[in-house]
Amino acid sequence: MADHDMDRREFLAGSATLLVMVTPLSLLITSCSSDSAIKAKLPAEVGIKNGWLILDLAQPRFRPLTLVGDGVKLELPARPKPIIVTRVSPSEVAAFSSICPHAGYEVLLPEGGKLMCGSGHGGLFDLRGTVLHGPPKSNLERFEARLDQNLTLIRYPG
Repeated sequence: MADHDMDRREFLAGSATLLVMVTPLSLLITSCSSDSAIKAKLPAEVGIKNGWLILDLAQPRFRPLTLVGDGVKLELPARPKPIIVTRVSPSEVAAFSSICPHAGYEVLLPEGGKLMCGSGHGGLFDLRGTVLHGPPKSNLERFEARLDQNLTLIRYPG
């Protein structure tokens, strides 16, 4: 019986080691297949890698992001309305929902360094999606975004 108990312990120890080795691999495979599934639904000029959307500022569609105060809208799978990406400064971009938190109207692209709610109810936001003037009382939903040379990277807000 003692040999049988030892075999079982060795089996469990080996199984635990295998589980520890396989888990990161399965997460990597899931991440890659998830990226592939998302990529199939994205506009052709948008890339995705490891859960980050990649916007190449050399692409004509994304050239507005080379100018401080400008921005673009980006349609994404599983989002009811597009997200807005803005150029806040020479070294900063921001990404956020285009849905006004007050009444659900779509927020327009920036003009004069500010974003206005399309309903005309007076909602005004800065280039980071921070509310400047009500009736909205809260900021636009934000997504992690950063610049990497001539690329804008946005954590996929799926």
